[in-house]
Amino acid sequence: MKTLMALLITIFSCQIAYSAPIGERFHEETKHTWIQILRDIITPKPAMPPRFKEYPNLPKIRLPDPKFKGISVEEALEKRRSVREYSKKPLTLSEVSQLLWAAQGVTGRIHGILLRTAPSAGALYPFEIYIFANNVKTLTRGIYHYSVRDHSIVLIKEGDFRDRLLRVSLEQEMVRDAPVVFVLSAIFDRMRSKYGERGFRYVYMEAGHISQNIYLQATSLGLGTVVIGAFLDDDANRLLGIDGKKEAVIAIQPVGRP
Repeated sequence: MKTLMALLITIFSCQIAYSAPIGERFHEETKHTWIQILRDIITPKPAMPPRFKEYPNLPKIRLPDPKFKGISVEEALEKRRSVREYSKKPLTLSEVSQLLWAAQGVTGRIHGILLRTAPSAGALYPFEIYIFANNVKTLTRGIYHYSVRDHSIVLIKEGDFRDRLLRVSLEQEMVRDAPVVFVLSAIFDRMRSKYGERGFRYVYMEAGHISQNIYLQATSLGLGTVVIGAFLDDDANRLLGIDGKKEAVIAIQPVGRP
C-alpha cells in the first residue's frame, strides 16, 4: 500500500508545467481525469466553514414575505433582456424582498439543510448576497447583507456608496443609477470542503443560476437588470469588508425600473 501511495504521489508531482494562459491552466488543473480524481481523494481539503454568515451585533430588518405572483416562467424567459438604463423611481421594500428571495430564498428543508431557490452542488450554498440600497423606499442608504435563514437584512455600512461602486465597476453608469445593486460573493471553502479544487468550477456555475433567478424575478416584477462581470476585484472586496481569498466578489447586478 505504501508503495502504491508513493507511486501515485510521484505521478502527481510530475505534472507538465503549463505555459498556457491562466484561463486554460485553470480549466486543465480542475478537470476530471482518473489521476485528478485519485489526487483529490488523497489531498487534504479545507474544513467546512459555517453555512451561514452572520453579523450578530447588528440589528436585523425583517423583510416583507415574498408573496408576489407574476407572469409565467415561459413569459419571463421570452421577455428577459439585459437592461442598462434605469429611471429615478425608487424600488419598494417588497420588491427588494422578492428579488432577494429569488436569489437565495429558502424553499424547503431536507436532512436539516435549508434548500434554496437556486441549485447548488452538494447543497453547500457558497454564496452570500449583499445589496447596495441607493433608492429604496423606507430603507436607509447603505450596504446590507441578506440573512437567508430568517429572510431579513442587516445594515453593515451606512452611507451613499454610488460613486465608489461606480469606480469599482469601471465607470459602468448603471450601478450608480440603479436603486438597488446586488453583489454576489462566494465563500470558496464551503464548496472546496467536499469537492476540492473542482469546487471552484461549481462556484462559478452557481453564480449563473443565482443571476438568472434575479433576471427572471426582475422581469416578472416589471423591472430591469444586467449582470456585470467587469470590476476591480480587490476594490469590490474591500468595499464589502471581505478578504478576497476566503470570500470574494463574483458578480455585480444592478436592478431598477426601465
